[in-house]
Amino acid sequence: MSFVGACLMLVGVLGAVFALGAVYAGFLPGGAGLAAGALVCVAVAWWVVSAGRALSALVGTRGRDIDHLMKAVAQLRRLFGFARIAVIALALGGVAVASVVFWCTFTGDKGGRCALPWG
Repeated sequence: MSFVGACLMLVGVLGAVFALGAVYAGFLPGGAGLAAGALVCVAVAWWVVSAGRALSALVGTRGRDIDHLMKAVAQLRRLFGFARIAVIALALGGVAVASVVFWCTFTGDKGGRCALPWG
């Protein structure tokens, strides 16, 4: 788990560097999106690394097993809670985008005009 977290942390840092490059080049919306993605990657990586360290400590110590196990479970609970929220948000966003595309296509086929800037 720590290896996966470290790799995800590197992806987040690389995303932040690309976000700075995009902002410097004048692509503010793209840079903001990259920065948001980098922030999410770093947060998730932090939780994965923390859970991996707690599980590693569980194996390597004696007498504090329950403490290490509870720390690992707490980090994993945060990670999967975030994943649950992300899945719901992405599903709702996908439905919203599909609804707008469907509505604009439907009104365009009937001779109408979509009220959105690209319609």
